[in-house]
Amino acid sequence: MHRFNNIVYIVSNNTNENSPSLIHAVNLANANQADLTILKILPNMSAVKLSKLTGVDEKEVKEKIVSQQNAKLQHLVTSMEVDLNAKSELRVGKRYIEIIRAVKANDFDLVIKEVDDVDWINRFLGSDDMHLLRKCPCPVWLMKKNEKPEYKHIVAAIDFDDDLEISEYSHNDELNQKILDMSISLSLSDSTTLHVVNTYDVPQAGFVSLWVDQPEKVERELFEAEYQERRHKVNALMEDLKNKIGPESFNFLSPRTHIVKGSPGRELPKIAENLNADLVVMGTVARTGIAGVVIGNTAEIVLSQLQCSVLAIKPKDFVSPVT
Repeated sequence: MHRFNNIVYIVSNNTNENSPSLIHAVNLANANQADLTILKILPNMSAVKLSKLTGVDEKEVKEKIVSQQNAKLQHLVTSMEVDLNAKSELRVGKRYIEIIRAVKANDFDLVIKEVDDVDWINRFLGSDDMHLLRKCPCPVWLMKKNEKPEYKHIVAAIDFDDDLEISEYSHNDELNQKILDMSISLSLSDSTTLHVVNTYDVPQAGFVSLWVDQPEKVERELFEAEYQERRHKVNALMEDLKNKIGPESFNFLSPRTHIVKGSPGRELPKIAENLNADLVVMGTVARTGIAGVVIGNTAEIVLSQLQCSVLAIKPKDFVSPVT
């Protein structure tokens, strides 16, 4: 099972000791015997107007604001019941950039953050959450504001990408293993059900009518063959999982598998909704282009539609464009 060692929780303006997302972070840190850092990012701001109004030097105004925010953070830390090391950190700058810089500087292995309350266009084009999902080198756990204290249903979304080059298959398998490991770690309670979900499609099926007289029959055969292949792969993954954690733990966990026809961008959000998922654990294989621009992919389509909390995981060879 995966264990976290160094967790960072991102404070928002509304965070307090009773915030469900903070309680989750504290409980996870205790369960993993992990260090927990409470991080707040202040925006770059001009203190000129405040300086003129108060008659206080601009530098002193900024120092006073930072001191006040540090005191609030420290109060938040002392109010938490964390078994191991807990500390606070304050940074100034663009939020998602400073979060990623903090991850790299402190070797954090998990970011926990409450979702931004943004309109739909910003969710697609430029929210801090999307920037983190695209560019943060460690897993990012985005929690809803009204997060439940305990999860009932966790969805592990695994992928068998037929378009991968042979050399990329091992990376895809490793990502599936990471998704399962983290999902298992979060599912080991009597009341939590783990769902392992894979979607499949056969886009070439739409073209069989160009060559055959009975396209419907051939299409059914293509989809059935693809389903059987996915079923074989999922069963093999479950058998590997049983060998890894042992039959007793596997039977206790009793994961439910779902193999669903259709594209992941369309089907995975529907599956999560139908299962009343509290959390979806999935991979994000972001591809970078020139000048560090990150190109959108299927994962982003899925993430923009999910109504539950999300734990997004990068492959181990991912390199963040943020320096």
